[in-house]
Amino acid sequence: MLLRARNRGWRVVVFNSRGCGDSPVTTPQFYSASFLGDMYEVVAHVSNRYPAANLYAIGWSLGANILVRYLGQESHSCLLSGAVSLCNPFNLVIADEDFHKGFNNVYDKALANSLRKIFKKHALLFEDMEGEFNISLAANAKTVREFDDGLTRVSFGFKSVDDYYSNSSSSDSITNVCTPLLCIQAANDPIAPARGIPHKDIEENSNCMLIVTPKGGHLGWVAGPEAPRGCPWTDPHVMDFLEYIEHDKSASAACASNQETVNNGVTERFQHLEV
Repeated sequence: MLLRARNRGWRVVVFNSRGCGDSPVTTPQFYSASFLGDMYEVVAHVSNRYPAANLYAIGWSLGANILVRYLGQESHSCLLSGAVSLCNPFNLVIADEDFHKGFNNVYDKALANSLRKIFKKHALLFEDMEGEFNISLAANAKTVREFDDGLTRVSFGFKSVDDYYSNSSSSDSITNVCTPLLCIQAANDPIAPARGIPHKDIEENSNCMLIVTPKGGHLGWVAGPEAPRGCPWTDPHVMDFLEYIEHDKSASAACASNQETVNNGVTERFQHLEV
């Protein structure tokens, strides 16, 4: 996506959550689905550096959940001109429930392993933590839920893991989104279950559009002219959506209703769609 955007003349900023992408962690706090502070910091920094530019954001997986929560919280005051959410788990309670079913355990263990590796790189930051922290549980977590119970939910002041998941779900933010938002999901996504998609709220919010594909897994979508070694099916459609908003002054009116088709415009492809 980065290369495709740059090749089309866009300036691109990559925002990695704390500890991800080998980014350093300098304080005893990792990222979470609930914490929007870093998102605010990044958007404000880029906005101040390029005050005349329109800003757009794309979020993947948990990053999509964070992005949509940011959009909902900022609502009419949002500094972004458009956004795309890909494979958003939306309802973290449902996502957690499905994570423990059948083959999904494989993904759960893999993600828990990644969290343990990030934690162990920065374990010294947490060695003197007191209170409800269970550092041993986090360091040896076999599931994402165990890691969140030992570290994440305590770091951000939640009484339990379920309390953390319930209050960090972006499904509750959709009704407050006032920025053009395209959501793309896969019906067979093991990490972002289809039953967690807030269909009704998306359909009733004229700023939001939804595409649900029957297949694609979690951020897979191996299809299109560049398959199987090139970019996923979503990349060109995401760029088309953002470029339409950027280049056509009438895009705001077009995005005002996800039930209307704009002739000769890219948005005619992006309705509330299940294929």
